[in-house]
Amino acid sequence: MRATQMAFDLSSEVQKSIKKQAIDQELTPSDMIRKILGLDVKSKKTRQRLSFNLNDDEIAQLASRFDVQSDDKRVVKQRVAELLIAHTKKIK
Repeated sequence: MRATQMAFDLSSEVQKSIKKQAIDQELTPSDMIRKILGLDVKSKKTRQRLSFNLNDDEIAQLASRFDVQSDDKRVVKQRVAELLIAHTKKIK
């Protein structure tokens, strides 16, 4: 059977609400919509990941900030994760 993708231009309030519900239930936003509509949700609960892009200059900037080698992206990634964890603990 062929699938058809549907996209909706909804208010940011509605989008935020659905995304928050999805995160709280460890679902993707697509699966949350399927659940709201009473359709089957076949995927397993997801581990939500945060991601963003860095260019080489930004990696070097962060490496300098964390006092690590700019070519050691693994350590830069680890320090960014630690900073994000500390940030969330601070705002709770």
